[in-house]
This record gives sequence, C-alpha cells and structure tokens, in this order.
Amino acid sequence: MGRNKLVMKKIENSTSRQLTYSKRKDSIVKKANELAVLCDTDVALLMFSPTGQVTSYSSRGSVEDIMLRIVNRPGSGRYYEPQVENINSVHQAVACQQYLTSALERIQHSKAKLLGGDEFIKRNVAASVNTEDTAVAGNRSAYSNP
Repeated sequence: MGRNKLVMKKIENSTSRQLTYSKRKDSIVKKANELAVLCDTDVALLMFSPTGQVTSYSSRGSVEDIMLRIVNRPGSGRYYEPQVENINSVHQAVACQQYLTSALERIQHSKAKLLGGDEFIKRNVAASVNTEDTAVAGNRSAYSNP
C-alpha cells in the first residue's frame, strides 16, 4: 500500500521533465530553508531548470556573498594536488597539465595585479607559453608511435 520505488534516471520526455522540475523545486527550496533555520547554517542554493531559468535561495544575504566566502577561504580547503598515480592515459595527463597551467596563469595575473603592472602580465604569459611550446615539442617523441 506504499508508493512504488522511483528509478533515478533522466526523464526522457521534456514536458514531463519540466513538470517534475516545477513540482519539486519548491520542495527543495523549503528543505534548504528548514536546514538553515534548524541548524543555524548559511545555505546557498542555485538551480537551473531544463529551460535554463535560474532559481536561487540564500538563507542570509545573497548567494553571491556565500559563494565569495567559499572562494576566499584561506588555506587547507583550497588547493589541488593531482593524483599522479591515477593518471592512466595521455588524455588524462594533458587534462591535468591544462588545469595546472590555467591555475598558474591565474596566479601570475593575481601576482601582477598586486605588483601593479600590465606589462609584467604580458611578459610572463608570453614567457610561459613559449616554455610550454618548447617542452611539448621536446616531448613529442614520447607520444608518437614508432
């Protein structure tokens, strides 16, 4: 006499998917509010409907304020250390390298802003790109099949 168990998979019919979203979104916002009130926590909720409409909820202040607190957290929770032993393909190695290169460029831009010079940014980015191109050219033989 209970409900049938719902199988968790994507709803293929777009009309049914939108209808389910519109019925359930209010419930999840209500649950977020309950969690914020009962546990005295800051809750930020962002949802994008299947049609692209944004629904947001914030228990205190704005969602942006809560997100900035996460982004600006110091220290231990804000670093990335790739698990080199788990890289099993060239594709994974390239993706890891691209991520780290992007992070390095962001750090260089931040450093240059602190030092106050756009010219510093241009020189360092150009130098790092040239260094990467040289490194990739030197390692091509490792990726090519004989």
